[in-house]
Amino acid sequence: MRIRNHKNKNEYISASGMWVRNFTKKKVLPVDINNITKPKDQKPLILNEFINTKEKRTNISNRQVYHPHIIIASDGLGFEEKQHILSEIPTAAILGVNRTLKKWKLMDASLEDKRREMYYVVNNPFSECITYYPKHDYFPNCIASLKTNPEFLNKYPGPIYDYTPTPEQNYHVDNARHVEYAIDDYRNPICASVGLAYQFGVRKLALFCCDDAFLDERPAAVKTEKDTWIYPQHLISHDLIDANLFWLKSQEEIDVEIVDHSSGPYYNNATYIKTVEELVEFFNDG
Repeated sequence: MRIRNHKNKNEYISASGMWVRNFTKKKVLPVDINNITKPKDQKPLILNEFINTKEKRTNISNRQVYHPHIIIASDGLGFEEKQHILSEIPTAAILGVNRTLKKWKLMDASLEDKRREMYYVVNNPFSECITYYPKHDYFPNCIASLKTNPEFLNKYPGPIYDYTPTPEQNYHVDNARHVEYAIDDYRNPICASVGLAYQFGVRKLALFCCDDAFLDERPAAVKTEKDTWIYPQHLISHDLIDANLFWLKSQEEIDVEIVDHSSGPYYNNATYIKTVEELVEFFNDG
């Protein structure tokens, strides 16, 4: 990976043609130099931020939150079958993303393996976000980017905290709110969750089903080292997540152990663990 020291005093690492900022570096103004937001998307995203800022929700950066053990759970391959194992890891705070809320089965009080998400993290700015809504009535605390689709947030019946995404160098909405930190999310909730985990003081972090993999070969798909398949466009998301893990692992403030129990390509900056039993052991061992 190539590291770039920018004139804005931030550090960036190259990942699939994008630059991932060192979000652990102190005393620098956070800047995303990728220009992810295209001109056609600027107007609707500005509107999203305007509507969400008017709600005056508490920014998560202005709360003191401490979770030394964290699981970032997505709805990748095998999630619905394996999620029950999370009930055996009571010390870890679960940050759920993507369609985990829709597929969550562990909230029923009658279940022996009952478990709840600590937070549901969301940052999809488009109407597709509405498809994340579950049919059940379980809604954990939500942490949402200010760019998140307002309709999703306005319908959300649970508590909502917002976060301020790191501003892009050619696109930034100044909402004049005081925040203690911004989150580098690259419009990816797993990337956002890695940044939040750092701010929450994580020491043990696990990625759980954080993949877009599938078992059967399909046209244009590429094979992974785990005998699963993935579309090439999803490799970009994978590399962005991996680069964020690099910065989390490289910072000298605290030692962070990172493991991955997912079915996509290996992460260079996380130790792959094959079984759910190993995942339980990782958290229960100190």
